[in-house]
Amino acid sequence: MKLSIILPTRNGGAFLEECLKSALNQEAEDFEVVVSDNASDDATASILERYADDEHLRVVRQPEALSVTDNWTAALEASDGDYVLLVGDDDYLLPGALARIEQLLHEYDEPDCLTFEAYLFAFPGALDDDSPAHYSEHLFPFDESFPSIGELPRALRRRIVSDFFRFEFSFSPNLQTTIVSRQSIGLLRGGAFREPYPDFYTIYALMMLAERWVRVPDRLAVVGISPKSFGRTLKRGGSDEGRAYLQAEMGFEGGLPGSDMINGMYRTLEQLESNFRPELGDIAISRSNYVYRQAYSWYLGYRMGWIDRREVGRRIRMLRPTDVTGFAKELLSRFSPDMVRRHAKVDDSTAIGSVWPNMQPAPQFASITAFAEHVTGRVAQGR
Repeated sequence: MKLSIILPTRNGGAFLEECLKSALNQEAEDFEVVVSDNASDDATASILERYADDEHLRVVRQPEALSVTDNWTAALEASDGDYVLLVGDDDYLLPGALARIEQLLHEYDEPDCLTFEAYLFAFPGALDDDSPAHYSEHLFPFDESFPSIGELPRALRRRIVSDFFRFEFSFSPNLQTTIVSRQSIGLLRGGAFREPYPDFYTIYALMMLAERWVRVPDRLAVVGISPKSFGRTLKRGGSDEGRAYLQAEMGFEGGLPGSDMINGMYRTLEQLESNFRPELGDIAISRSNYVYRQAYSWYLGYRMGWIDRREVGRRIRMLRPTDVTGFAKELLSRFSPDMVRRHAKVDDSTAIGSVWPNMQPAPQFASITAFAEHVTGRVAQGR
């Protein structure tokens, strides 16, 4: 059984070497690290050249810059492993990660998908221009009603997909924490990745198509947010910078201004509806939840000082009568004293606490390697 780590990158030279070393230093029976260099014009080429003699490394270079989705596809097509794990150039595989993945795949009789846990690390300057490093013990807080370990039943996976169509995340949509069999990738109609959020598309399509999906609590990676990450551009709900990074269009018929994340989710849902209507059955995009989420992004933007009252009024006037009715319904279904308290506590002095509520400052870490060494040592000591 061969494992492929695919590592698409564009101008990731400032962070690429740490990620690359963490991948190449893994121990496994058979693995490859496939880098698709998306026409980088920084130090990426020279970094890759330093590791050219490593038998596990394969590099493909794109002559012209591709979209993020197309570069992911190029990396996938250059790989040939039985299982594929995607990592970003600012992520980090913890020591022993691939060996543990191999062990788990054998233990669970080679499931189609295996999801593990990860730490989240924001580099200095990633969340705000002058912010120190931040971290979270968990990339994504799993629903406590889910099995903590073992197979995810089809009925549960259908519920996860249904939640997503209501613009709610009950499962991590990040491919950095799910290794996928090549056989199951072949089931994806319309290609493995689709714009604007290729990982969201792949995860939720496979939720419907995969025969067996296993989840384990092992934290095997650190997912990074660097000053060049798309995640950084979401600080103010979205930006031209973020759209340029993805080279993807966020607009759609009936779309509202506001959070690019929410509009990108809507476009991803349209892709899923187009390609997997039979599997979805009665699951459909919830317009009322979409409007509710965007309206909340307006409230947050106003509280944070990103938009003024006039802009809020302009956006409210864009709502259809049915949008207003749907928003009122969703608001009433969620209304509680606790909700009022949470929203009243929005901290307008910094975006970090509102956009990244689970992150803790960690000024002692200047790099993702230093953070990884810290958590690895902590685990070794049983802490």
